[in-house]
Amino acid sequence: MTAYPIGVEVSCDGPDEHTDCPQSAAISARFSSRTARQVRADGRADGWTTRRIPGRLRDVCPDCTGARKGGAA
Repeated sequence: MTAYPIGVEVSCDGPDEHTDCPQSAAISARFSSRTARQVRADGRADGWTTRRIPGRLRDVCPDCTGARKGGAA
């Protein structure tokens, strides 16, 4: 039996706490990304933002970040 790394994925939490991401966006692990921290760094390089809410982080794709800044939240 051979084990292969399947990668890590971080999905968008949507423009606000009560709305899912309309694009169902997710960051796929790149070839060199092996940990969740590395994948989140890849997402930030692609324009994702991470903001803190009580107790956890929220990952937001560029579309949802734009919607939030545009007054949708």
